[in-house]
Amino acid sequence: MLQYLQIFRKRVNSALILLPCMMFSACTPALNWREVRLESADGSVLKASLPCKPDTATRKQGLSDIQVDLSMMGCVANETTFTLSRIPIANPLDAPKVLASWQAAGVRNIGGKPTLMTSANISGAAAWPPATRVTLIGAATQADMMWFAKQTATGVTLYQAALYSKQPSNEATTTFFESLQLQ
Repeated sequence: MLQYLQIFRKRVNSALILLPCMMFSACTPALNWREVRLESADGSVLKASLPCKPDTATRKQGLSDIQVDLSMMGCVANETTFTLSRIPIANPLDAPKVLASWQAAGVRNIGGKPTLMTSANISGAAAWPPATRVTLIGAATQADMMWFAKQTATGVTLYQAALYSKQPSNEATTTFFESLQLQ
C-alpha cells in the first residue's frame, strides 16, 4: 500500500509541475497583434494591426504605362500573409488607371476570379477613387484585398491592404481590415 501511495504522490507532483507549463502554452496567443505605421513622404500615415513583426521593401513597378515606387510591409502568421502597400502618384489624373492596373495584377497573381466585390469604408480615405474590397478564391490560395486612396498636397497616394491564406480565419480577417486607418 505504501508503494502505491508513493507512486501516486510522484504522479501528482509531476502533474503539478507540468500544469503551469501547459497553462502558459495554452495562453500564448497564436497571433500577436501590434499597431504598425506605413508612412509616406507626403506626411500621410496608414495605421494597421498586424499579427507579426513586418518586413518592409520598396521597388520600382510598372503599372499601366507609369513607373511607380511601390512600398510594402508584410508578415506571415498562422500560414496567412498580411500585407500593406502604397504607391504615391504625383498627377491625380493618373490614379484611376494605376489603380485599375494594380487591381488587375492582384487578380492575375492569385489566378482566381473575384467572388465578392464591395465598396469599403476606411477612416481618413478619400472618396475618389472609391475604396474597394475584393475576395478572390484561387487554386492554391484565397485573397482578401482592399484598395483605397488619400489625396495629399503632392498628389494622391494609393493603398492596398491584403490577406492571403488557404483558409483565412474570420477573426484575423476582421481584426486586420477593421484596424485600417489613414491619417
